[in-house]
Amino acid sequence: MTIEKQLLYLLSKVDTMDGKELLKIYEAMNYTPQTIRNLLSKLKKEKYIVSVDRSVYSISSSGRDVIHSFYRKKNYYMEKWNEKWYIVLMEIPETERKKRDTFRRNLIQLGFGHLYKSVYIHPWDISHIIINMIDSLEIESYVTMLASSEFILNKISSEGSSGTNKASEIWNLEKINTLYKEKLDWFEQEFEPAINQLLKDKNPDILKIFTGYLRLGETINDLLLIDPMLPPEFSPKSWMGTNILDKFNKFHQSLANLIPKDSFYHLFLEKNHN
Repeated sequence: MTIEKQLLYLLSKVDTMDGKELLKIYEAMNYTPQTIRNLLSKLKKEKYIVSVDRSVYSISSSGRDVIHSFYRKKNYYMEKWNEKWYIVLMEIPETERKKRDTFRRNLIQLGFGHLYKSVYIHPWDISHIIINMIDSLEIESYVTMLASSEFILNKISSEGSSGTNKASEIWNLEKINTLYKEKLDWFEQEFEPAINQLLKDKNPDILKIFTGYLRLGETINDLLLIDPMLPPEFSPKSWMGTNILDKFNKFHQSLANLIPKDSFYHLFLEKNHN
């Protein structure tokens, strides 16, 4: 849902937006006008956006909920761990299978590890998000949450220590680390050189800078969705996530700084880039 997610993100930043402006942005990203029109029609059909006038769009409350679900995860590498584990236990019946699958998927995207069948664990306190999800899905009768700093048996094993519940296996850190490496290769071999070439122009195209900003922002967000951002003692020595996210975030900020405040595209910068 990457392009759809970007469209919703853009529309969430303004009251209304002319379709011509959206086409202009995505044509600069090498998408055809018909592709974007089809996606707008799809989002409208799904009631994530509404057409307030001919080819003028606005995000709906459902669309805002979707965007919030994608962008709700923060960078916990910047946080100090309180040494507590937050555990979710659920027993959602087969009659509520759709809700169960949605809840499980959201837990994984938020960084929870699958400890045992129907038991998920996370090192950061995001209980307010989980409670809102439970309320929204109306599954409060089937879910229990608890927090604890003590394991009597089979605690989560830190890197290099022995134990049944190895963090590297619960969260499949090797697979995530490989994805980080792939994204770093893309950044260093394709993305950064293209931006640097663009900036050689005394008057670089602001739209191209903005589309670069969107691409890198989407990459950062995708990484945040699959990275549990465990406290450092649970990450392997070869872990690349912390440094790569820092590198990407700094470059993302530098792109934001290149977009003039009087530019139309400045409206769409993330809050921490305003």
